Amino acid sequence: MTLRTRVITILTGLVVVGIAAASVAAYQSASNELVSETDRFLTARANEVLDGQRATPRRSSDDGRPQPRADDLDLAIDTDSIAQTIDRHGDVTASEGGNLPVAAVDEAVAGGERRALIRDIEIEGETFRMITAPASDGGAVQIARSTASATDVLDRLAARLTLVGLVLGLLAAALGWLLMRRTTKPLADLTAATERIATTRDLTPLGLSGDDEVGRLATSFDQMLAALRSSREQQRRLLQDAGHELRTPLTSLRANVDFLERAADLPAEERAQVLAGLKSELAELGGLVDEVVVLATDEDATSVSMTDLDLADIVTDAVGTFRRRTGREVSLACEPTPLRGNASLLDRAVTNLLGNAHKFSPADRPIEVTVAGRWVSVRDHGDGIDDADLDRVFERFHRSADARSKPGSGLGLAIVRHVAEQHGGDVRAGNAADGGAEVGFSVG
Repeated sequence: MTLRTRVITILTGLVVVGIAAASVAAYQSASNELVSETDRFLTARANEVLDGQRATPRRSSDDGRPQPRADDLDLAIDTDSIAQTIDRHGDVTASEGGNLPVAAVDEAVAGGERRALIRDIEIEGETFRMITAPASDGGAVQIARSTASATDVLDRLAARLTLVGLVLGLLAAALGWLLMRRTTKPLADLTAATERIATTRDLTPLGLSGDDEVGRLATSFDQMLAALRSSREQQRRLLQDAGHELRTPLTSLRANVDFLERAADLPAEERAQVLAGLKSELAELGGLVDEVVVLATDEDATSVSMTDLDLADIVTDAVGTFRRRTGREVSLACEPTPLRGNASLLDRAVTNLLGNAHKFSPADRPIEVTVAGRWVSVRDHGDGIDDADLDRVFERFHRSADARSKPGSGLGLAIVRHVAEQHGGDVRAGNAADGGAEVGFSVG
């Protein structure tokens, strides 16, 4: 069963139950009112007879014919009811309009043992409402009135209420169908769009709008699609760029291996040079693969293990390692910078900045490292960065004209930006006033 069908069924059921409850309440109220009206009539008629305001029933002769009254004929019992009198023993003394049953409860009223009593009776298959009211001098008067007219009214009322209930139920179902069709149309469109995406792998935004919950869901879905498209495009470009960059070391490796195969009697010195070139190309190729893997995983901050640490300690250790490996002079100025971060990633970012400065800074000039204001800045004393490259130095595989002749993959600074973003920070690159480039990153 679809959501639309379930909601329509529930809505229609609630309406029908509400109408049924209201109909039952209306029917019961009308029934009680008709019974109360009949009871008031019977009570008033019995009081009129007992008070002498209306004639008592005429006594019957031995042959069953009513005898004439001695009182005023204008006070005769009306034809809208049956009247009967009984003595204190329950024997009928007079009746007019028919004979009424006398039960033990009626005899108790006539004998003064009970108060006036109103009850339902049946005469020849017809239902009557009857009162038995005690007389002051003993005995009782009985007044009965047919409930046929009240029953007819209630039957017509029940038929009309049933008809109204059916009409309103059908109307509720129709309105519910129209309402749910209008309400669930965005959901249907969203479902169709997601099915299309699952089939075609087309991440084009849905373009659905609205200010309700479904509209906000569609907007969020579009944002997710946009993020997926961006991620897919970045991965595609990364693979293309990585493939392009991998061709150079692979070509060089292939050429050196072919050369070694052809030159079996190569002098030892030349063979050592070729092997050294192979090792260098393999090292560059391994570094490139490692950097591609780091960027391809594209982990966010929530998936990285974070601990409490001091950025100054990370930078100090990275600078010490760099000094031992390269023998370069590095000046260091740090201020304590506590944060929650990943020590391995931060160490890699600092090492990449140092390696970048090492490529462009003259060997006789120190590399300057500063940690202040939650920023890590590394300055070299090279030729600086061209203005055209300032906005692109952190892009993947971007290499300036000067850098193309130097070792490297063009991924080092891209990894720095990646690490900074994982720690809620940013990156910057610029030229120092007295020469050289200054590149760094911040932490949040």
